[in-house]
Order: sequence, then C-alpha cells, then structure tokens
Amino acid sequence: MTQQPRHDDERTRIREAMDRLAVRPTASDGSLTGAALAAEAGADRMALMKRHADLKNASYERVREPGQMLESD
Repeated sequence: MTQQPRHDDERTRIREAMDRLAVRPTASDGSLTGAALAAEAGADRMALMKRHADLKNASYERVREPGQMLESD
C-alpha cells in the first residue's frame, strides 16, 4: 500500500520539524515531545501517533542518543 501525496507532504513537514526542534523551533514551545513535534510540523498529534509513529519514534531516538540533539541558542 502506498501513501497518498498529502501524507508524503505531512511526513516531509515532520522531518523538517524534527530538525527545527533540535536548533530553533518556530511553531512550538521547543519541548522534545510528540505534541511539540506535531505543533512544529503543523500536523495533527494523532496523525503523528498513528500514521507516522515511525517518525515519532525516530524523533525520540534522536533525543535519547547523546550528541544527536543540539542545544538551542
């Protein structure tokens, strides 16, 4: 089963939001949570939890691994 284009766009926005959370958040409080990631991506939190759980998990892995997340200014 292939994903619809809007889901691909949503995945791209989530990946970009993961990078912004590491450096300089623009649309969230900058906390390293699923809710902040969804807000930063402009995505529904439940979509992140259900449709894009792999990206949510990857974001959590970045937080857990030393040196993966950068300190924000």
